Amino acid sequence: MQNWLAFERRWCQALLEAMIPSGERQPGIAAVDMAPFWPRFQAAAPPLLRHGLRASVWLLTWLPLIWPGCWRTFGGLNDERRDRFLVAVAGSRFFLLRQVVLAVKLVACLAGFHGPAVRIGLDARLAESVKDADLADPPSDAASSNPANETAAS
Repeated sequence: MQNWLAFERRWCQALLEAMIPSGERQPGIAAVDMAPFWPRFQAAAPPLLRHGLRASVWLLTWLPLIWPGCWRTFGGLNDERRDRFLVAVAGSRFFLLRQVVLAVKLVACLAGFHGPAVRIGLDARLAESVKDADLADPPSDAASSNPANETAAS
């Protein structure tokens, strides 16, 4: 994103935030410091993904102008309409449109999990679910009941 123009970066940020919005149980992309992510993305992402992201940002920013029910750029839509638009495009019968949404979603996930706030939130929920799991009764000896182990032993 080093050679992206300022308005392209704003468009991209709006799309990423729409893909992973902040919720009551976990922070979204808006809570992630993106500055350390972009140099790593530039260095590690294949050229097709880097250039595809830029093309996807342009397409998804302007496509709502001609999309039924939107008639504004992506930045001009409210959160509900952004969500409905992205769901509609992701469910399009056209492969290219589905892939455009998938590319942005992939980068949003990579960026989101790059942020420590999101990883900490996920770790806390994982620890909570493990703590709540019924681990008091260990499973019976699965090795003795596994037929594959009996044939390997003979």
